[in-house]
Amino acid sequence: MIPLHIIVKSAKGGEQHELPENPGVYFYYNASEKLLYIGKATSLKKRVGSYFTKAHDARIEDLVRNIARIEYIETPTVIEALVLEANQIREHQPPYNILEKDDKSFLYFCLSNELFPRPLLLRGRDLERLGIQPFSRKLSEKAKRYFLAVYGPYTNGRAIKLALDLLRPVMPWTICTPPGGSNFPVELFTGQRSFGFKKGNKDGKPCFDAQLKKCPGVCTETISARAYRRGIAQLMRFFEGKKTSVLHEL
Repeated sequence: MIPLHIIVKSAKGGEQHELPENPGVYFYYNASEKLLYIGKATSLKKRVGSYFTKAHDARIEDLVRNIARIEYIETPTVIEALVLEANQIREHQPPYNILEKDDKSFLYFCLSNELFPRPLLLRGRDLERLGIQPFSRKLSEKAKRYFLAVYGPYTNGRAIKLALDLLRPVMPWTICTPPGGSNFPVELFTGQRSFGFKKGNKDGKPCFDAQLKKCPGVCTETISARAYRRGIAQLMRFFEGKKTSVLHEL
């Protein structure tokens, strides 16, 4: 139960005290209107309520003592809550999110900068090793050498992996090296990848992912780079929070 002295508001406006049971993202502010923390929830009501009804460590207890206002944004799905949470954390960088753990251990979803872009899940420390600042809102020139885009941080590695598994049949991508090869420096990421890059089949047969309709056939040259990148552009728009345009195109 949320204490009565804490103001609860929808981001669309209007004060209330009960939160909806729907998925969404919540924002905790202190009495000085400083944003303290951003989180996602399958059920906003249950998740936010748990902060005030369960025992927590000293850091969370300190956070709860400072909450004066709660705002929330409902989302149609949990995946959209995951995307919105990451984009909002990156934009606002609330102190209790950054202090939650070493910020270098947060997970980021990256798309390689090559003719047929491929996905990687990398830790903040991996990006910093390449001289890339994970929390930067724009890609530096150095980052653009390696990546088309970097999304995150994601505080729950299992959730982002599950989300990508669900999205792949709708917006398929490859993890195969195309027959013509690639100049992407795969060796830099050895042991750091959640999606292991691999070479296409030498006999010209479609890879296992292509047989499952998770890969559009890069290894067998059944899709052009231009057509493949259209699908990657859809994936990028989804992770930028532009779901409506993606659905319209699909």
